[in-house]
Amino acid sequence: MSKKSNKKISPSEAKILHVLWQKQPVSSKQIAEQLINESWSLVTTKTLINRLLKKGYLSYEKKGRQYLYHSKITKENYLKIENNNFIKRLYNGSLSGLFASFSEHEKISREELDKIKLIIQQIEDNT
Repeated sequence: MSKKSNKKISPSEAKILHVLWQKQPVSSKQIAEQLINESWSLVTTKTLINRLLKKGYLSYEKKGRQYLYHSKITKENYLKIENNNFIKRLYNGSLSGLFASFSEHEKISREELDKIKLIIQQIEDNT
């Protein structure tokens, strides 16, 4: 995405993006077909698409009478934004606070702990 949008993506809008990350470009009808388990009407799907267009997260091309949609944000960038928002909202921006809280309330397996240590080592090696 070239211009950074500061507009939040709702959980329903994220479902639209997940469809687009699997295959692009797609029509609103194809998106609705992929989200059939949501029990949304085609109108609801189009409403969510229009919200994402207005927020700058989608683009489209017109082919004949059909509009084909593209995501302007990668899944990786979306996850980065959502992860940062989550940590800011729940842990006042403290990653160590997240880990401390999680370790107090959840049992971390030896395998998971080893993976976390490896990630920390890689971070230390790169700084």
